[in-house]
Formats: sequence, C-alpha cells, structure tokens
Amino acid sequence: MTDFQKMGYISRYMDALSRRETLKSLFFCCIILTVLHHVIKFEQIHDHGDYRSLVLPVDESNIADFPPLHMTEFESFPTEGQVRIPRIIHQTWKDTEIPRKLIGWVKSWLKKNPEYEYWLWTDDSARQLIKERHPSFLDTFDSYPEGIRRADALRYIVLYEFGGVYADMDVESLQNLDPMLRKYSCFMPQEPYEHPILYGNFEHLVINAVMGCSPKHPFMKSLIDNLPYYSHMWNVLDSTGPHFLTSLYKKYEANTSYKSTDEKGVYLAPAEYFFPTIDPSKHFWFRIQCSNFAKLTKLQQRACVSLKLNGGKRKPLNVSFTDHHWIHTYLDFRLSLKGPINIHNIVPSVKIYKSSNLV
Repeated sequence: MTDFQKMGYISRYMDALSRRETLKSLFFCCIILTVLHHVIKFEQIHDHGDYRSLVLPVDESNIADFPPLHMTEFESFPTEGQVRIPRIIHQTWKDTEIPRKLIGWVKSWLKKNPEYEYWLWTDDSARQLIKERHPSFLDTFDSYPEGIRRADALRYIVLYEFGGVYADMDVESLQNLDPMLRKYSCFMPQEPYEHPILYGNFEHLVINAVMGCSPKHPFMKSLIDNLPYYSHMWNVLDSTGPHFLTSLYKKYEANTSYKSTDEKGVYLAPAEYFFPTIDPSKHFWFRIQCSNFAKLTKLQQRACVSLKLNGGKRKPLNVSFTDHHWIHTYLDFRLSLKGPINIHNIVPSVKIYKSSNLV
C-alpha cells in the first residue's frame, strides 16, 4: 500500500468519525458504559453484603426446616506421601505483560507453593499448543467470538496434556496445595453455594477458575471432546464455562462408578476450600430475591436463611486453599497510572510454551 493510499484511508476514516450520527452514537455508548460501570461499583461498594436487616419468617420454632448449606465438618488430608497431580501452576493472560493489580496474587502461588513450577499461557502459546497437539480443534478454537471462550477451552487442554493446577489471575493462594494433590488425582471446586441457588435454583455449580488434574485424565478428555458440540451455545457459561463444566461433570459421574479418590475419579470440592467468599456484585440481586421469600423455592429459602445467618461479607477459613477476588475485568474500566509488568520480572522462573518446548 502506497503512502498516498494510506492517506486516503485515513482521510475517509476521519471523515466518517466526524459525522454527526457517528459522534452521537459514540456519545451514547460512553454514557451507557459509564452508567454500567457505576451500577457495578454501587453493587460492590454499597453495604448489600450485610443481610442482618432481611426480614424473613424464620425463628427458633422453624429454623430446623432450613438446614445449613455450608459444611459443618471438614475432611482430613494426608500430611506426607507422593502427590498425584504434578506440582505445576498454570495461568493465562493475553501476553506476558501483567496488570499491576494482579501481581500480588500471581506471586502468592509460588510464595505458598515454592517447589511448584509456574507456567504462563499467552494467546500465541495457546494457539501453538492446540495447533500441534489438537489440530482438529483449531477451527473451533479460532471461531470462538470472545477471548474468554478460548481461555476456558485452553485450561482443559493444558491440564489434559501436562497436568497440574490451573488458576485464574484473580485467585490468591492461601496455603500449600500438596495435601489436596496427595489425596485426589482430579479436583473441581464449587462456586459459593448461594450463587447457583439464587440465580438458577440448583446446587453444585462447578467453577473452572481453579482446577487440578493429573495428565491424560479421562474427565479432561471428555471436556475437550465435547467442546465442539457446545460451541454454538450463545452464552459463554454454556459453551465453555461453568454451566458446560457442570453438565459434563454430572454426565461423567452418572456414567462411571469411580470414587472421588480413584485414579480416574473426580472430586467436587466444597466451596469453603477454594471459593469461600461471595461475589460482591451479586449482593444486590440476592437482596431482591430474598425480599420475595414466600415466592421462592424451599432450596432458595435455605440460601436466604444462610445469608441472614452467615452474612455475605465472608472471609476465608483456615481450611481454605485459595480465595477468589472476583475481578470482572470486562467491567473494570479503571486505568492504572503505572503500566503492566513483564511476567519474567514477577516470576523469573516462568515457563512459556513454544513449539513443544517450554522456555
């Protein structure tokens, strides 16, 4: 393309941008985004996490009708022995430049798990891995309309190929993972119990923000094999995310007879272990739901009673391996005055996949 042609394109672009209709559209888009941003921030900042003011028809005479959702006793874990899942932490980002607000949580993984390897998967290394090891899936991977779908699919493939523990960038490590890795060959955590109950009237939503599995595990293989069949789903939750994961987990459990501790078994971890805190952006909706207590199902009423008794502003327990900070990056418009930091400066030992090699 000549310089003259480039100037012509730029001139036409600026002309289109300066049209009144275009400027009006941009103006209204900015207003909508600003309002949406402040609504989300209002939900997170306002004291919706305090549910003591909820007026519920519950007292000592009928409290037994609403058994607790949360665990009352926790299991024991082995304190020594071989791990069944490789000591590898996998995380993903579009490139090697990591936003500063995530750095502390990234560092927490090697601080609490100093003997573990740390692997970062970028957009380029992800596509390279799929091109080399799952070429039949490449067209589906490339056709996903949003990056989050590719990020979801990637984590299943990475765990299948290499094993280890995958964690979103806004997940903080609170204690060493070895006890979990010794006991189970594959684990999937649940979202906080109130999340699926008050949104969808069902229990046990499997979340993919933290997962651990041994390499070549049949459950991960089933996820990869089914991704193309769910790729047409409109909502990312259904095509690659937690709803997809939950559906495949239930099918796997129904079609196999493995115990959770078996080599091919899958352990559904309670929310207290990996997701002990509620997403702050959900408090506003939860209060609306619970204010219509009489119209709710018995299961949803239990969730409202749980919120009133336990509150929404929870803290990790001494049994919690991680805490999810619920950073919705697609709704976070804050700009940092300081730029991102390269992952090599955060984790000097980081490994990045390049053509069947990690460098």
